Amino acid sequence: MNRFSRYKLAGTWLLRLLFFTQYTLAQTKVQVVSKTVERELTDISRLIINANKADVSVKGWNKPGISLKIRFVAKHPDRAVAEREVDYLGYDVRTKSGTGELTNRYTIPQTAGKVQSALSVSLELLVPQRCALGITSSFGDLDLSDLGGEVVVKYEFGKLTINNLTGKTTATSAYGDLDGVNTAGQLTLKTDKANVLLRGLSGNANLQCRYGKLTLRPDADLSALTVAATRTDILLLPRRLDDFRYDVRNTYADILVPDALRESLGKFVNKAVFDYEPNPRKPLLRIDNAYSPISIQTLSTVDMAGGK
Repeated sequence: MNRFSRYKLAGTWLLRLLFFTQYTLAQTKVQVVSKTVERELTDISRLIINANKADVSVKGWNKPGISLKIRFVAKHPDRAVAEREVDYLGYDVRTKSGTGELTNRYTIPQTAGKVQSALSVSLELLVPQRCALGITSSFGDLDLSDLGGEVVVKYEFGKLTINNLTGKTTATSAYGDLDGVNTAGQLTLKTDKANVLLRGLSGNANLQCRYGKLTLRPDADLSALTVAATRTDILLLPRRLDDFRYDVRNTYADILVPDALRESLGKFVNKAVFDYEPNPRKPLLRIDNAYSPISIQTLSTVDMAGGK
């Protein structure tokens, strides 16, 4: 057998070995072990949630109590390992004087060594619509909907989704994106290195953004909007441009507007300015940015161009 034939034979066996290894791995079934805890809490007007590596869903309902459902999951090819390590997951609930506090925890024995399973936690809560909420979250996603009370959220390395929040909402994020739909009341955001999308924005909004993207789709009944940003790509998409007054400033970057409104653009040294007042009684949109562009278009124009 010549050298070429030997190399060809060795290559054939190597390919067969790789195929067999991949086939064996594909046939390895992951074992899923889960535990579910359900509780009811009463006489709670304020709830504090401390979430670490957990996904949290909070939805308002028209009942006086709080319904809590927690699911702990461990995944591993060896079921015995998953069954042992799912017990590393737990939670604590404390109540005092009308305030409840929920915390999820990871308790790993010192002798256990490195965790082998893929562990996950989900917290699902139904709360009175006007229940006050204070939420702190790291490395997990948050979903808040149908709430009308005061909501204070601080989160990092996760995504916050809000839908139909009509009370006073304050959110602070670091490396945490935000997707909001139909937010009213009073909204205050402070984001750092985040992508923010707010659709159906009404009420009063005060936004501070650094190093990210901000897309706004305001409703005509938006009372006021103030944006203080730096190095943030801003896209403003009203349904009709004449629904608002505009006081827009951008330093070391451009402001892009439809051709019909170019006469309202100005530039002073390193600052671009857009002042437009179709009606003095219209709500004021005030935007101040630096080093990243601001684009103002109608929502219909973007829809026709295939945008979201």
